[in-house]
Amino acid sequence: MNDKEIILSKIAEIISRPGFFVKRNSEFKSRLKCAGLGEYFEKYSEYLIPYYYNNGHTHVFQNDNEEYDVFIGLDNIFSDLYNENKNEEIISLLKELTKSFNIGNIEESLNEDFEELSHLYELLGLSINIVNNKVVVTTCMASNNKRVMDLFSVESWLKQNHKEVYDSYESAVDAYTQGHAGACIESCRTCLVSFFSKYKGTEIFAKWMRGIYNTSGENTTYTLDDFNKALNNDIRKNDLADFFFENHEGKMTKTKTIYMIYSMMSDYGTHRNEATIENPSIDDALFSLRLMDSILFWVYSKKQAEQSHSTI
Repeated sequence: MNDKEIILSKIAEIISRPGFFVKRNSEFKSRLKCAGLGEYFEKYSEYLIPYYYNNGHTHVFQNDNEEYDVFIGLDNIFSDLYNENKNEEIISLLKELTKSFNIGNIEESLNEDFEELSHLYELLGLSINIVNNKVVVTTCMASNNKRVMDLFSVESWLKQNHKEVYDSYESAVDAYTQGHAGACIESCRTCLVSFFSKYKGTEIFAKWMRGIYNTSGENTTYTLDDFNKALNNDIRKNDLADFFFENHEGKMTKTKTIYMIYSMMSDYGTHRNEATIENPSIDDALFSLRLMDSILFWVYSKKQAEQSHSTI
């Protein structure tokens, strides 16, 4: 299973916990039809209808449906959509399902479950919060729904072309979902180094940083002397804090920026218990994951563009 598919299974498992989702015969039918996925309700309705009814002489009797299993039903639907590359439909369904959350139960006794679920939604680029007894769903990246859906394409490309890099990325996601911030950032650093090592070239002395230089396209404008100077002389301690707000000199900017992200991941991840102790938060871990997602997406887009150009 791919990492995003595992995340979807974990979401299905949380929603299936007792009291999390409104238990009504029409609930899943309405959610799926509103997302334009009514045929999936028909396919898996035996798992999604909690009751069946018998007419007696004077009363209608409500009976529990023994096949009712929210996890199996949702997990099957998510798997079908994922395997059919219906990424937009997955996002629509994730948003639609929140309308049937049992807010009272969540606020009273299932708040930890909701927090766990919100972490999983965040890994898919969605943010969920309870506001005025309603679940509000937004995209984490400036309401860019296409960017959220592209995360699925990047993951498939990574698993197909760079399996060992994908393994590091998967470790980062697993560590985040378990609340291990330092381990998550450490795995992000490993993913970053492993990823750009693929593009460093064939020279024996070339290091992973050379892969940034090559991939960014800055190797067509600057020399290796410029590259070495950028890494050895131009990067100052305060650059990591400043580069988000202004472009200092504009020279080798992309290469230096990714190298600074690597330095941050080293301080908060791999070397967090050395010298000055760093205690990264779970928000720091999510920040690192989003940076890693953006870097992966950037290279993926460049490679797709290069491939398209070469076939013209």
